[in-house]
Amino acid sequence: MVISQEEDDKQYISVLVRASEDKVKLRWAPNSPSSWIKLNKYGYQIERYTVKKNGELLPPGHDKITLELVLPKPVEQWEQIVNQNDYAAVLAQALYGDSFQVEGTDQGGLAQIINKSKEVEQRFSFALYAADMNFEAAKMAALGYEDVNVEKGAEYLYRIISLVPEDLLKIETGLGTAKTSNIELLPQPLDVFAVPEDKSVMITWEYEMFKSVFTSYHIEKSSDGTNFKKLSELPLVNLNDKPNAPSKRMFHIDTLAQNNKTYYYRVVGISPFGEESPPSKVITTKGIKKLSSVPHISRHKFDASGKLILEWDFKKEAENEITGFELNWAPQEKGPYKAVKTNIAPNIRKTTYQEFEPSNYFRIIAIGKNNQKTSSLAAFVQTIDSIPPAAPVGVTGIVDSLGVVRLNWTANTERDILGYRVFRGNIEKEELSQLTVSPIQKNMYVDTVQVKSLNTKVFYQIVAVDQRFNMSEYSKKLALKKPDVVPPSSPVFSNYSVNDKGVFLEWINSSSSDVSTHQLYRQNINESEKGWLLVFKTDTDASYIDEEVLPGTKYRYAIFAEDESGLKSEPSTPVSVTSQNNASDEVIRGFNGFSDRTNKQISLSWRKMPKDISEIIIYKSKKEEKPVLWKQIPPNITKLVDTNISPGNVYTYSLKTLSKNGASNSIKKIEITY
Repeated sequence: MVISQEEDDKQYISVLVRASEDKVKLRWAPNSPSSWIKLNKYGYQIERYTVKKNGELLPPGHDKITLELVLPKPVEQWEQIVNQNDYAAVLAQALYGDSFQVEGTDQGGLAQIINKSKEVEQRFSFALYAADMNFEAAKMAALGYEDVNVEKGAEYLYRIISLVPEDLLKIETGLGTAKTSNIELLPQPLDVFAVPEDKSVMITWEYEMFKSVFTSYHIEKSSDGTNFKKLSELPLVNLNDKPNAPSKRMFHIDTLAQNNKTYYYRVVGISPFGEESPPSKVITTKGIKKLSSVPHISRHKFDASGKLILEWDFKKEAENEITGFELNWAPQEKGPYKAVKTNIAPNIRKTTYQEFEPSNYFRIIAIGKNNQKTSSLAAFVQTIDSIPPAAPVGVTGIVDSLGVVRLNWTANTERDILGYRVFRGNIEKEELSQLTVSPIQKNMYVDTVQVKSLNTKVFYQIVAVDQRFNMSEYSKKLALKKPDVVPPSSPVFSNYSVNDKGVFLEWINSSSSDVSTHQLYRQNINESEKGWLLVFKTDTDASYIDEEVLPGTKYRYAIFAEDESGLKSEPSTPVSVTSQNNASDEVIRGFNGFSDRTNKQISLSWRKMPKDISEIIIYKSKKEEKPVLWKQIPPNITKLVDTNISPGNVYTYSLKTLSKNGASNSIKKIEITY
C-alpha cells in the first residue's frame, strides 16, 4: 500500500476493494500519521450505494445503506488474535503500546532520539504493513471491513467517510467500487528467473507491473520440483522502491548447500488483503563452481606489420573449466569494454589486434562452462603515431557590425583528433599568429576584431591537432571583409578651365583603397534653392568637361568619393566657375539632312540644343523662293521629317533658335535636292 508523506497538505483516505460473488472486502488507509491518529479516535463511517443490478444502471443515490461506524477494537479484544498472529501483535502494539520499537535496532544514543522523534511515523508505517499482511487484524484496527450482504451480479460504490471534525482536520472521503460478477483472480508473478553463482543463486522477478496488486512476496524452494517450502515465514518487501527512483524488479539471494545440484523455485504474491496468489512458473537452477584461475596479460609487442601481439598466462589445469577466452577492448581504463575477439580456444595464450586508437586498454576474459567469467586486469597499450591529420577544409566566417567574428569549418574525420588551433592575421602576406592556447574541440570559434582600423580585411587559418599533438597543414587562408564604418578620404580639385565647349574640371581621386565611384555635383549659384545636381559619375576617370551649362552663368562644383559599403566622403573644397558666353552660330550644331526617295521624304537632324534654348524655328522654301515659317518646335527635338515635297526640286531649310532670355541666335541653312 502506497503511503503519502506527512508533508502533503491534502489529507485523504485511499481505498482498495476485493470482491467475490458473496462478499466484498474493503481495505483503506489514511495518507498521513496525523490523519491516522485522529481517525483512530473519531472513527470512520461506511456507506454503500448500489450502482447496477444485473447490468441495469440504477438512479443516483438509489439503495443507499449506512453499513457501520468503524473504530479500532478495544485493547482487551486483541488478546486472542495477538497470540495467533505476529502481524496482529504488531498492529496492537502500534495502536496501544506505551512505546514502539523494532526488534534488532540500536536503541542507544542518537538512535534513541531519532526513534522517539519518529515514533508516530513508525507506528503508522508498521500498522499499515501489518494490516496488509493480515485482513482480520486490519478489520480490528479499523483499516478493513467485510460486507457479506451483497447480491450476485451487482455493482456497488463504497464511501469511507472521516468522522474527524473538519475544524480539527479536514480529511477527504475515500471511494471504491466493487462488482460481484466477473470476479478477477490474483495473477501469477511474472518473469521469474535465476542467476546462479558459487553456492548461491539470485532470484529476480517483475515488480513494477504488480506493485498495486501485491504488497509482499514469498519465495518457495524445492529439491524435487514437487514439494515446495517457503524460504522464510517473513514475506519479502521491496524497500528500495522510492517515488523518485521506482524499482522495476525485485531481487533475493538464496544460499545453496552445494553446487551442481538442481533446485526449483517459484514466487507467490501477497495482496493487501493477506491473500496469496497462484505461484509463478517454476524455474530450475544449480550452483556453479567459481573458476579456479584468473588470466593475466603478461606481454604485448608490435610485429613488423604493425599488429599488436598480446600474450597471457592461465593455469593449464584449469583449462577443463572453461570454454575459451575473449579479448575485450576499451579506449579508457574505466570502459565501457567491448568484445573484439571471441571463441579463443582454452589452450591458446596469444592473439593479435590491429584496430588501434591513441589509447587502448585490453582485458582477457576466461569464459566458464557455466557462463561464469574471470577477467584479467586491464593492460594499457599506446601506439606510435607520427601521421598528422588532414588540413581542415570548408572554413567559412562572417564579421558582424560589432567586430564579432564567427568561424566554422568541416570537422575532421580522424578518430584520434584532439582539437583545432586558430590563427589570425591582419595583412594577407604576413605570418599569422595563434589565437588558441590549447586545442579547441569544436569545429567553430568566436573572435573579435577592431572594426575602426586601417585594415579592411582580417585573415584566418585553422590547424588540426591529434592526440599525439601531430599538427596538420594549415587550411586555406580565409579572408573576411570587416564592416566598413570609416568613410573614404575626400578627392581634391587640381585644375579647371572654361572654353567654348563648356567647363573643364580635373581632380585627384580619393586615396582610399575601397572607393567604388567618384561623383561630381554642380549647383547654379543663381538658382541655389534648387540644390546640387549630379552631373558625372565615374570609377576611374579624374577629369570631366561639363558641356551642359548655360552661357555666362556662374556655377559651383563639388566632388565626393563613395566606397563599396556606400559610405560617402566629405565633399571636396568647392570651386566656382563662370561659363563662357557662347557665340550664336555655335548654338546650332550638326544641322544636316538627306533625301529618302524610297519613303518619299526628306529627313532633317541636328545635335541637342543647349539648356538655355527655349524654342526651335524652321523656315522652308524652294530654291530662289522666299522662305516661309514651316515649324516651331521645343528644344528637346533633334529630328524632323518633311513629306510635303515634290521630285525635281531643291529645298532650302533655315533653322533658328530662341534663348530663354528672348535672344535670337543666327540662322543656319542647308539645301537638299529631291
